[in-house]
Amino acid sequence: MAAAAGTGNCRAASTFTGTGTGVSHDHGQGHGNGRGRVNGNGGVHCNGGVHCNGGARTARAGAGPQLLMVQTLTVPGHWSGTCTADARLQRVCRKGVPVIRVIVRGVVVLFAGVLAVSGCERDRAKTLETDHVRVWLQGLAQDSTIRFASGDTVQVSKATVDFYRSRRFQPAWVGEDGLLPRGRDVLNAIGRSTEDGLSNRIYKYEIIYNLSRNLEKAEEQSVADSVRAGYLAGLDVMLSEGFNRYANDLVRGTLDPEKAGVAWRIPRGGAREDIVLNAIIEGQPASQVVNTLRPSMPQYERMRKVLAEYQQIAARGGWPKVPQATLKQGERDSAVAVLRTRLVSGLDPNEAALAQKGAADPALFDAELKKALRHFQDRHGIEADGALGEKTLEELNRSVQERIDELRLNMDRWRWLPDDFGERYILVNIAGFELEFIDQNQVVEAMSVVVGQPAWETPVMIDTMESIVVNPYWNVPKSIYDEEIAVALAQDPGYLERNNMERTKDGSVRQRPGPDNALGRFKFLFPNDDDIYLHDTPADHLFSRTRRDFSHGCIRLERPEDLARLLVRMQTNKSPAILDEMLASKSERWISLDRKLPVYLLYFTAWVDQDGTTHFHHDIYGRDQRLEPQKKAMDGVRVAATS
Repeated sequence: MAAAAGTGNCRAASTFTGTGTGVSHDHGQGHGNGRGRVNGNGGVHCNGGVHCNGGARTARAGAGPQLLMVQTLTVPGHWSGTCTADARLQRVCRKGVPVIRVIVRGVVVLFAGVLAVSGCERDRAKTLETDHVRVWLQGLAQDSTIRFASGDTVQVSKATVDFYRSRRFQPAWVGEDGLLPRGRDVLNAIGRSTEDGLSNRIYKYEIIYNLSRNLEKAEEQSVADSVRAGYLAGLDVMLSEGFNRYANDLVRGTLDPEKAGVAWRIPRGGAREDIVLNAIIEGQPASQVVNTLRPSMPQYERMRKVLAEYQQIAARGGWPKVPQATLKQGERDSAVAVLRTRLVSGLDPNEAALAQKGAADPALFDAELKKALRHFQDRHGIEADGALGEKTLEELNRSVQERIDELRLNMDRWRWLPDDFGERYILVNIAGFELEFIDQNQVVEAMSVVVGQPAWETPVMIDTMESIVVNPYWNVPKSIYDEEIAVALAQDPGYLERNNMERTKDGSVRQRPGPDNALGRFKFLFPNDDDIYLHDTPADHLFSRTRRDFSHGCIRLERPEDLARLLVRMQTNKSPAILDEMLASKSERWISLDRKLPVYLLYFTAWVDQDGTTHFHHDIYGRDQRLEPQKKAMDGVRVAATS
C-alpha cells in the first residue's frame, strides 16, 4: 500500500491550500483535517461542497502499468475546486477525469494508476489529453525530481526546463497517438550510447524504454486521459533530459580529472542543449546530431571501432585464461595450446595469424608463436623477449571487460579536450612514451620520448611552439640545484667545472653547450609556467627501455634533429640547411618559427595506431587509479545529478 502525506485544508471556496495534514492511500480513501477527502469512487469532497464524479478506481499491484512521479517544487500550489488550471500546480477535473496531486512537504506527487473512464465525453478525449500533458509539463521547475514507481528518480536540469519554456510547454517527442517518429529516434540514439563507451543507464534508457512500452500497453486498456497524459508527459521529459545529458557527456566527458586530484588546465566545453534538441525537432536525425557532438579526432573514431570489437568478444564469453606457467620457444606444454588460443581470440590480426601457424602442433612453443608473443608484449609495454613470463601472463589474463573499461576511460579523456586540434600539431602521449607530428590527420613523424619520473610528473597541457634553440645552454632549475647539484658540490667542490657548468651573474647555475649538455644539441620551446619543453639528450641508451619515465618533467626526444629539420621546413621560411651552420658554430643560436605550432602533452593509457594496432600502456602516474571512484558514474551506479 503506497501512501503520501500531504498538507492543506479545504476552504468554502473549494480551494485546497494552506497548512494542515492529509494522507492519500492507494485504496482511494483520504482525509485532511477532517474537512476534505479523496474518495475511491473518483470524487473529491471539500467542505465547500465541490464534487467531481468520475466513477474512477485506482489500480492495485499487478493491475497494469503504473507510474509515480514526484516533482520537488519550491513554489506553492493549490487544489482548485472549480476544476480550473493553475499555471504551475493544479488539479484538473473536467467531466470527471481528475489528475490528483497532493502537496507533500514541498513535494508534488502525481498518482498515475490505471483509471477506468466512465461518464466522460470521448469526443473530447484527445484535446483533454493534450491539455493534461501541457499542464503536467508546466509543473516542471529547475531541479524538479521525477520519481518512478520502481524507486528510480531523475533530477530535471535547467536546460530541460528552459527547453520546454521556450516551447510554451508543448511536448516535443510525443503526440496524441504516443511516441512521434523523432521521439523514437531519440530513444534509439540514447540506447546506442554504449557505442561511445557510455552507459545508457546514466540516461535512464531502460526506464524510458519501459515507459514507452507501458504506454503501448495502456492503449490496450481503458485508461483515463489524465493517466495516459502522465505517461506521455513523463516520457517526453525523460527523452529530453536523457538526450541532453548524453549530448553533454559526448562534449565534456563523464569524469572530472580535477576532482581526482589531477591538474587540468585545458578548458572544457559543453553542448548547447537548446540547439541540440531543436535540431532534431527541425528534422535532423538524432544519429547525425550525435555524430557532430563526438570528438572529431580520428583517434576517437578508431577507439570506437575497437571498443565495438571488444564488446563483441565479451558477448561471446571473452577469451581463455592462460594457466600459470613460464615458457619459451622450443618447449612443449598444454599451456602453450591455451596461449595460442588466447592470441587467436584477441583482436590483433598479426598475432592471430602467427599463432594459427602452429595449429598442427598446438602444444609446441614454436618460432611463430614467439613472434606473436613479442608483438603482444610490444603492445602492452612489456620487454619484448617472446617468452611467457609473469608480467606477460598478467597482461594476457586481464579480462576483456578490463580492456573495455580502459578503452572507455580513454575515450572519455578525448572528450575533455578541444574538438579542433588544428591542421598541424605535435602530440605527446606521456603514458605511451611517444611523440607524433600530425599534418592533415596523418602522422608524418613519430618517435620515442622520455618523460618525467613519478616524482616529477610531466603535466598535461596545451601550448604553442615558438622557437628552436640550437646548442642550448641548460639553465639549471632551482629545484634540481637544491636537491641534486648543491649536494654534489658539498662533496665535490670541482663538480661544476668538471660538468661544464658555470655560475651566472645572478648566482644561478647553467651548463654550457657541448656534447655532455643535459639538453643535447636541440631545445624546442613553447613558453609555459612549468618550464616544460622538448629537448635532445646525451643519454640515448634510455630509448631502448620499454618504460621511459626518467626525466625531471621535460620531454627528451629520440631523434631531435629529425624534428628540428621538419619544423624548419614546415614552420619557417628558411632552409633546413641552416641547422648545419648553426650546429657547427657550437654556440647557442635561435630560430623563431614563422608559423607557430600547437603542442599537446596528453595522457592516454589506451591508444589505437593509424593501422588499427591497439596499445594498452601502464598507468605510470596512477591517474587511471585516481579516477577509479568516478568510474562508477560511467555505469550509472552513482551520478551526481540523480538520486
